[in-house]
Amino acid sequence: MRNFVRGLDALAKAMMILTAFCAFGIAFMILVEVTSRNLGIRFYGAAEYIRNLLIVIVFLQLPYAVRIRSMLVVDIFVGSLPQRLGIPVAVAGHLLGAVFFAAVALGSFHPAVEAWVEGQYEGEGVVDVPAWPAKFSIVIGCGIATFYYLVRIVETVRSGRLGNTPADARAAD
Repeated sequence: MRNFVRGLDALAKAMMILTAFCAFGIAFMILVEVTSRNLGIRFYGAAEYIRNLLIVIVFLQLPYAVRIRSMLVVDIFVGSLPQRLGIPVAVAGHLLGAVFFAAVALGSFHPAVEAWVEGQYEGEGVVDVPAWPAKFSIVIGCGIATFYYLVRIVETVRSGRLGNTPADARAAD
C-alpha cells in the first residue's frame, strides 16, 4: 500500500508541474492576444483555450492540495476539541470530503466519456477546442482526491493524532 501511495504522490506532483506549464501557457496566450490586438492582428481562440485550461489547472492540482493538507479545515473548531473528540470529527470531515469528490468524479464520468466518443467541442466561431480534456481532468482530479481523503482517514486512525497542518503532511513525505 505504501508503494502505491508513493506512486500516487509522484503522479500528483507531476500533475501539479503539468498545471504550472498550463498556467504559463495561459499567460503566454494572453500576452500574444494583447500584443496582436495592439498591432491590429486577429488572434482567435484564446478565450476558448483559456476557459478549458483553467478547468484543467484547478482539477489537476486538487489531489496535491488534498495530499499536503492545504484544503480548508476549521482549525478553530477541531483544534479546540480534546484529542479524543477531535479525531472522530476529523475522520468524519475526511469521509465527507471523500464522498463529495467521489460524487463529483462519478457525476462527471459519463459527460467526459460522451465528450470523447461524440467528439464534442467548445467554442463558437473560428476555433473549436475539444471538450474532453477539461472534462476528464475533473474525473481524474476528483478521483485521486477521493483516494487521498481515504488515505487521510487511515493515517488519522493509525496515528491517533490529527495532523491537520500542511507541514505535517510534507514532513511525512
